Amino acid sequence: MALSVGAFFVALVCGFLGSDRDEHRRAVAAAELEQVLAVSLAERAAPLLDRGDLMRLSVLSAVVRDQLDGRAVVLDRHGRVVLDTELVLGERKLGLLAAAGPFQRSTTTEDVTQRETLAPIRFGGEVVGEVRLTRIVAPQLGSFDFVWFGLVFLCCLSLVTVATMLGHHFSTRVRGATDAVIRLAAGEVAGAPAEGHESELQDLSSALRELERGMQDGLQRVGEGYAAMALQVVDGLERRRLIPPAHGERTARLAVRLAERLQLLPADRNELELACRLVDLGKAWVRAPLLQKQAPLTEIEAQSLHSHPQRAADQLDCVPGLRRVAKIVRHQLERYDGRGLPDSLRGERIPLGSRILGIAAAFDLLTNCNGERPATWEEALEQLAKERGEVFDPWLVDVFAEEIRKAPPAVDADREVMIVPGGALPWRTATTNAASDDEEDEDDLGGPELEVLLDDTQREEQA
Repeated sequence: MALSVGAFFVALVCGFLGSDRDEHRRAVAAAELEQVLAVSLAERAAPLLDRGDLMRLSVLSAVVRDQLDGRAVVLDRHGRVVLDTELVLGERKLGLLAAAGPFQRSTTTEDVTQRETLAPIRFGGEVVGEVRLTRIVAPQLGSFDFVWFGLVFLCCLSLVTVATMLGHHFSTRVRGATDAVIRLAAGEVAGAPAEGHESELQDLSSALRELERGMQDGLQRVGEGYAAMALQVVDGLERRRLIPPAHGERTARLAVRLAERLQLLPADRNELELACRLVDLGKAWVRAPLLQKQAPLTEIEAQSLHSHPQRAADQLDCVPGLRRVAKIVRHQLERYDGRGLPDSLRGERIPLGSRILGIAAAFDLLTNCNGERPATWEEALEQLAKERGEVFDPWLVDVFAEEIRKAPPAVDADREVMIVPGGALPWRTATTNAASDDEEDEDDLGGPELEVLLDDTQREEQA
């Protein structure tokens, strides 16, 4: 309906424009006819003017005046009026203006437009006079061209019909796609397409939003399930005493305190807490004897052990919802001076979550896993202060120290203490820029990945 109304108005405008074009064409044709008439009068008046036969010249001028419905003036070779059909000019001398050829000019006085046509009178190749025909030009009155209107209107209606057919075809296809998306979002099997109706695009938009919500919900469930499975892996490592018991939980509590002091967003705090709880996940891909070794590690063993954040990040990065968590875990061993692992990031290029995780994990290792006598919280803060600016972010260390002094962690006299593998804390040995690949340590990766859950004694019992 809207297209039909638009077609009507387009045809209406074209009808008025067509009438103006016809009026202009008629006005041009009338001007050309006047010029032809003036030239014809000049040719016939030439012998009469040369002989001075004013009688016949007056009759000829009167005939032209009647045909033109205007005024005719004849001048002699000196530009003096010889004949004026209105008997106004008398014998006034006007001068010859059309000696070079016929032309037309228009004058307007008191809203009256007059068009004057001038033509030279030649006899024997010599200009002997001039003819001037004057006619009042009637103003163009607005009219309407019904033929042009009808033609344009029919063409527009044809286009509207074609557009309606194409729109119906497009609407049917969109309806089918909408139904398919709705069934997909609802998890249903594709069936017979529903009948088309109005607002197909709105339905398609709603279906796409529903599909997006379904996909987001599915990804969230996958992420939560994967995170729960990763936490179970970490719990298994703790039960086998391959990593410090409850190290991730304590690190998470410390990191959350610092995150709340920094007023991080809830989503960022949740991701940081999960990353702290998975701080030792990558050690599941390190063989058990290496995790239990107390003697100093060789260079290859140290590289294999310190690559555990990158291995954990590679596993977490497979799930879209855990990619930010994977980034925090990956850079936990970076140093503020740029000599850390695995990418040698410097300063604030290290993600904020990774810098917080590094400080919280170091504090917990110092107070719970530092040799035979773990450090007190005051000694741990002093140790962190010594490393500020080189290993840890100095500003974060100061803020963290303020939070610990406000509420020092409770010390359990009966807590279980575990010595760090190799006898060295991670940030003290992560000073090289080299990161090991899987093929660099054949002894490390020589067995299947599930060997991490089995120590040597259990392998002998199973054999």
